[in-house]
Amino acid sequence: MSTDYQFKPHEQPFMLGSPATPDHPTYRKVFYLLIGIFIGITASFQNGLLVANLSQIQGEMGLTPVEGGWISVAYNMTNAGVTVLLYKIRQQFGMSLFSKITLFFLLSATSMQWLVSSHLLSSTTGIDIDPYYLELIARGFSGVVASAMTVLAIFYCLQGMPTARRISGLILGFGLVQFGVPLSRIISPYLAADGQLEGLFLFQVGLALICFGLINILELPRGNMEKVFEKLDIISFAFFASGLAALAVFLVQGRILWWTTPWLSYPLIIAVVTISIALWIETHRKNPMLQVRWMRSRTIIAFMITGAVMRILLSEQSVGAAGLLANLGYGNDQLIVFYAIILAASALALVLSIFTTNAMDLRRPVIFAVTLIAIGAWIDTGLSLNSTPAMFYFSQFIIAFAAVYFMGPMVFEGMFRAIANGPAYIISFSVIFGISQTVGGLAGAAGIQAFTTIRTQMHYADMVSSMTAGNPAQMTQMLQGIQRQATVAAYDDLFFLMAVSATITAIYLLMVYFYYLYHKRNPLGKELAALAEMMGKK
Repeated sequence: MSTDYQFKPHEQPFMLGSPATPDHPTYRKVFYLLIGIFIGITASFQNGLLVANLSQIQGEMGLTPVEGGWISVAYNMTNAGVTVLLYKIRQQFGMSLFSKITLFFLLSATSMQWLVSSHLLSSTTGIDIDPYYLELIARGFSGVVASAMTVLAIFYCLQGMPTARRISGLILGFGLVQFGVPLSRIISPYLAADGQLEGLFLFQVGLALICFGLINILELPRGNMEKVFEKLDIISFAFFASGLAALAVFLVQGRILWWTTPWLSYPLIIAVVTISIALWIETHRKNPMLQVRWMRSRTIIAFMITGAVMRILLSEQSVGAAGLLANLGYGNDQLIVFYAIILAASALALVLSIFTTNAMDLRRPVIFAVTLIAIGAWIDTGLSLNSTPAMFYFSQFIIAFAAVYFMGPMVFEGMFRAIANGPAYIISFSVIFGISQTVGGLAGAAGIQAFTTIRTQMHYADMVSSMTAGNPAQMTQMLQGIQRQATVAAYDDLFFLMAVSATITAIYLLMVYFYYLYHKRNPLGKELAALAEMMGKK
């Protein structure tokens, strides 16, 4: 688009750092929409590929589980950390420029991974690079890029939507992020069919290269930018990012080493201290980056807890059902249909959410989603050693549906609360939502791992104590069988706990919903009135 074009009043950027929304011709809208969809899916693909192939990466590189855990830490610490600065970055530098720079570094790192894994680098130059450190660097860049590309996908989707449906672009951009993990699980067996990582790394290079090309071929319309960074931002960010990184170390390595490992107390202490310092700085600043007093309000804390609880409950699928099937001996190649069903449910939920989300009634879809999680978890109870992936198809379909269906209303509620208070509050919402999802996911996985480990040990001890002495030659085989039975019993306890937790959450949310309905009040009434006034002034 020509830089000489003068935007009409209704085409002007909504706020600082956002692109303008000109009246594109239909063909250009289609291209914007397609690029937005591709970028949105790719945003979570990198992490999805890591989750799906971490065991194989560890085996191929000869890594210990702890070293494999540092790969997950590298992604999550940068993904959560950059969220704090992302809003100001796009205000001062623009989203496109930042995305191009980070994509370039990711492309460089993944290209080096492919060159090393294919032995082209060592055979042509004689240079030998440790692939493990390259993997850490690449995953670190992946975390930054994923956070940036989620926002970029939303902007592209907004450009591709008719003016009357712009709100749908926001739902689409956030919803597409949920597609990365099931898609990665589906294609991973084909990428690493021969047990080598070369195909996986080459695929990652291709994804980064295509995204880099697309955002250069069709750029976003220009927006308004100005200098917004202050010196104190860097100090505050340093403390905040350090705390989030330390928290990621604690949650990831705690699952692997167990929580009583002495040195794990240090990252937990660092996380508490540094995040507290960052919040103290922000509370007492003249121009804070984070609106801490607003973040501490009752409604925002409730919103943050709801988002985190939803992410923890959804771990029933990503860690619970998937973990059980892995323990029963099912590999990625045997779960292609399982993940295809999850992908289909996610797509259906996204389409319905786009066409049914009502800004005047955002609580009902969340209640519906929590109810579906409860139903799915209740269905999953009553497991046995003979459980197969097919037995989980329906329950995981409705849980996957819930995972995407709740996203749109949750995002809208947070955005409405932020925008109604002013553009400066959007960064606080972004931090709240992003961290609640990232940390909630890590905490959910860590909690499930701890719960199933403890319950497995308890079931195992009970089963062994009831054994009768037999042939010593058969004892080892019997103990292995008991271990598998104890593991299945532990996951059955997990699904029961998740079902009860989701049921209680659904009942609580329903009671709150009927309270507002009885008093004929909208929980977002003040925010919607403030937004209507803002739009009227424009």
